Amino acid sequence: MRQIGFVVLGTALICSSLTFTARAADLEGDMLSLSSGLSTVLSSHQPSEMQQALTQMRDAAKDAKTATPPSLAGSAPQSPAMQGWRDAFDQLIAKVNQAEQQVKLGKLAEAKQIAQQIAALRNENHRKYR
Repeated sequence: MRQIGFVVLGTALICSSLTFTARAADLEGDMLSLSSGLSTVLSSHQPSEMQQALTQMRDAAKDAKTATPPSLAGSAPQSPAMQGWRDAFDQLIAKVNQAEQQVKLGKLAEAKQIAQQIAALRNENHRKYR
């Protein structure tokens, strides 16, 4: 009977580990999408391409906001650190929306300036949460 308990416990630990690993991989994918989208916005001269990249960035940011970074693993969902994590994504999403608005107005240079601000936010938050 004791062996069954160990098997159940071991299986539960493996499953929770796999779930965390899958979620971390999902977060990594979101970060890669954000990076790729930012590069596209900074280098593109095509409004449609910039628009598509910004949409991809917003979707990735919304998804990443719901994740827990490895540096905050074990933090309570309402902890100040986790709230800071979510606030950082709210700031990012707001900047993406601003850049998107500039693209819609045909102001690509202004959109690229906002993309530079997004890069600064990225750098600041990587120092905090990476």
